[in-house]
Amino acid sequence: MSLELLFIGFVAALTPGPDIFLVIQTTLNRSLKAGLGVLSGILTGNLIVISVLFFGFSSLGKNLYFQAGVSLIGGLYLLYVAKEIFTHRKDEIHTSKINAKNLYLKGLYVNLSNPKAIIFFSAILTPFIHKNTMFLEFLSLFIGIVSAFLFAIFISDIFRKNLLTPQVSLYINLFSSVLFFIFSVELLRYSTHKILNILG
Repeated sequence: MSLELLFIGFVAALTPGPDIFLVIQTTLNRSLKAGLGVLSGILTGNLIVISVLFFGFSSLGKNLYFQAGVSLIGGLYLLYVAKEIFTHRKDEIHTSKINAKNLYLKGLYVNLSNPKAIIFFSAILTPFIHKNTMFLEFLSLFIGIVSAFLFAIFISDIFRKNLLTPQVSLYINLFSSVLFFIFSVELLRYSTHKILNILG
């Protein structure tokens, strides 16, 4: 097991991005269980990407058509997420009904719609692909990622139970909506750049 990759996974998962903000925002506005539901989708996306690399398709993440397509779809989806958060910004903090399937799919879509996550995994894991310890290296990175998300969920849940008010929730939702809008614009800009490279 690689402590270096475990640390890289932990830090990378906590770095500001769509996945971590979705987990925090969902936990704060819904519950710990809802945050775990979103996390299960995100982790499934990570496992899909790691499996693709594991079975030798690391060149897929470098393909311009793939990057342009995923960025375009991802940018549009994150724009939709931003709109949904903004639309429901004044909803009650505690929601009794949790649709586990929707939470799972939301986490999965947000994770897989970000080509930069695929590029990250490709850059970090490619040097380990042909080593005898490859599985342990992948496992170390994944444990680091899971640990970081669980840490964020538990801290968010403590905050939700002890400090969250409807006014604070409104500000968090507005902030989250703006962040997801920025992430969507960044992905759409990235997609446009890749499309121009293809055409040029």
